[in-house]
Amino acid sequence: MFKLNSDSKIKLIIKRDYILESLFAFFLLLFGLLSGYFGRDIFWFIGFLFFIILLLINKSKYRHELLNSFFFNPYFYTVFILGCASIVLGSGNQYLAYNLKKWLKVFLILFGIIVLDSNTKYDFRSVLKSYFYLLNFFWIANLIIVTIQCSGNGFMIKQEWFNASSLYADHCSGLFGSCGTHKLSLFAVFMLVYNLDFARKISSSYRKKGMYIYIFVTNMWMLYISTLNDNKTLFIIMPFYLLSYYIIQTTNETVVKNLNKLIKLIPSVILLVVATIFILNAVPTLASYIQDYIIEAGMKFVTLGKNGGRGSIERITIAIDALKSKYGWLLGKGLGASATLEANGKYLGYVHFGMSSIGTMITLGGIWFYLSVCLFYTHFFYRFIKLRKKSFARLLLCFFILMGLTMYTPIFDLPVSMLWTCLTFVVIGNQDVVLYE
Repeated sequence: MFKLNSDSKIKLIIKRDYILESLFAFFLLLFGLLSGYFGRDIFWFIGFLFFIILLLINKSKYRHELLNSFFFNPYFYTVFILGCASIVLGSGNQYLAYNLKKWLKVFLILFGIIVLDSNTKYDFRSVLKSYFYLLNFFWIANLIIVTIQCSGNGFMIKQEWFNASSLYADHCSGLFGSCGTHKLSLFAVFMLVYNLDFARKISSSYRKKGMYIYIFVTNMWMLYISTLNDNKTLFIIMPFYLLSYYIIQTTNETVVKNLNKLIKLIPSVILLVVATIFILNAVPTLASYIQDYIIEAGMKFVTLGKNGGRGSIERITIAIDALKSKYGWLLGKGLGASATLEANGKYLGYVHFGMSSIGTMITLGGIWFYLSVCLFYTHFFYRFIKLRKKSFARLLLCFFILMGLTMYTPIFDLPVSMLWTCLTFVVIGNQDVVLYE
């Protein structure tokens, strides 16, 4: 297995008993980092099947874990029964095979992470930490590439991507490929939580402060380039994940310890606020973007009924329109009535149909199917956190995070998005002792 040394360096140590798990973990990360740009889906998913089958054959523990995770999970049966009912009673299923293939690919990602995370002796969290340099290399590389792309010179943007979207900004996503800004955002959120968790366990005060400065600078850089590729939702999900990280990290602490932590954080919060104000004044375009686009989008969301539902906000109004009709409260139009990702406005006249999971799931399967799928994935997000004590509030927090993501992206159809979301919860749940000196 991979291990973290307790000295100032991060070292990779491979134990022979876990060589297969180690190779699979590395393959999983490469998929999340490179598959969006290079494509070759068949290569990646044959690889996933290869590793998962070998692991299931190699250790009975993994077989039992997957069986318990699904066959003793009430949400699995709810999703299955409602899905079958929607297929049988729905008005159309011409795209059923296409949609099922998309959803099964996402399930395959979930299978792999469940297998890796279920073996406590393998310690998947430490494995992720041991890839600190690799992940941060790709983090910086993506920031640089997106910055260059946003200048409008077409750097590393393939011509065929414009077949999916003619909007240039959609493809300013670094190594995450065509229309990959939402994937880049979820990777950015993962790196924020990942680096914060890394910094939290550094015992050296000097190195800890340096790490926090690095985190602040790179994430402000990310927010700035998000104004250039019109990725305004990141301004909402990044602080929300940051808040969630600190809420979950204090789950097992006493009230006194939490108050002490809060008091110690006050100077850092003040410094952060001052630095943010300084940056907003130094970069007027950033302040203007927040005012003109982020706040305006929020107001449009709050007043959907008055302002209509065109533009990006249509992602939400698709779900609202479905609920205004009878099919949204029943079994939807049928899980195969339309392609979830490539309808291109051809279904029900929506320009953005397929761009977020909430609208497509409620339209195709109904509100109860959508909620069941959300609860199914929430169950695993909460499990990845591995809290010492069960907490309904934290479970609810995981549920609301997922619901928010379904409004922003077709997360149930995109394996890369699901991968970084799952790994974010894995890192959030890491509450081990100090590992870095």
